[in-house]
Amino acid sequence: MSRCLGSLGVTLGEAMFTDLNYADDAVHFAQDPGRWQAELKRFDDAAATMGMHTSWVKTKLQNVGHGPPPQSVSVDGHLAEVTDKFVYLGSTVDSTGYPSTDILRRLGLASSVTGQLDRDWRQNRYRHQAENLHYVCSSGRPLRC
Repeated sequence: MSRCLGSLGVTLGEAMFTDLNYADDAVHFAQDPGRWQAELKRFDDAAATMGMHTSWVKTKLQNVGHGPPPQSVSVDGHLAEVTDKFVYLGSTVDSTGYPSTDILRRLGLASSVTGQLDRDWRQNRYRHQAENLHYVCSSGRPLRC
């Protein structure tokens, strides 16, 4: 990955963070938006040498934490658009850098599932199955509930 990234990266103390990778998903960090076009081109060219290609539809630019939003970048006629949030490995990353958006999204998902289970339970979809459950201890004797 280091040959693909060129000079991308963010310095935090003495550590330099360049990217997060998982399977076919990647997040790249950069401090200088003026270099994004050249670095994205470099990344795409390096990926092509390995038989891969950049999905420009999925490629997004985002400023996290501070500063103005970035400008869209065009690489070989492909547009890398700007976004204020995206989901990476199930977590929402938004431009504020705070986890509140992700927390609210997860609470919404949990509420939706709980509401569906409540409706199903009230409609007796699972109640008859629960009444027929028998608990057996390791000795093989039924337990009383």
